[in-house]
Amino acid sequence: MKIPFLRHVLTLSATVLLSGCIMSGIAEKQGRNAYLQKDYATARMRFEEAAAEDNADALYHLAGMYVEGKGVPRDYAKAASLLERASAQGHAESRLMLGLFYLHGDGVEQDAVRGADLIKAAAADGNDVAMYYLGSLYAGGIGIKKDLPAALHWMRKARDAGFPVRDELLTEAGLAALHE
Repeated sequence: MKIPFLRHVLTLSATVLLSGCIMSGIAEKQGRNAYLQKDYATARMRFEEAAAEDNADALYHLAGMYVEGKGVPRDYAKAASLLERASAQGHAESRLMLGLFYLHGDGVEQDAVRGADLIKAAAADGNDVAMYYLGSLYAGGIGIKKDLPAALHWMRKARDAGFPVRDELLTEAGLAALHE
């Protein structure tokens, strides 16, 4: 008797959890569509709805609205807070953007090491833009030990992943000249 009841409770719990994920995914998609239509009030509302469920894509897009000041006041600290939440879930684009915030001190205290670590994590997740930035960081020794072979490795990975890396950055000499 107890096993069927427990199975029913577990099935119901899983259904409730999945419906929350599905609903936040729908709200995030509606937010993206509204944003593309330049309906920033609706975009914000939908992104906030999905972000309340910790939808990483919604957190990222809402952060972008705060960076751009579209539909909300420009607020880098608020954007950084949203990016922190999405980054904690392994969201590569959020890690990249937050890493750039730390490199430049936008909305957070400047910390090149933390910025490089976040960009490295995004690059390891396959983000081609992060691969390019990581190559540049290695080339300049910014937040990370200068390492031209590692810089070349990441520039080539970025190119192979589709990022348009200039040919002169695909040699150690070209990379060395990048930060002179």
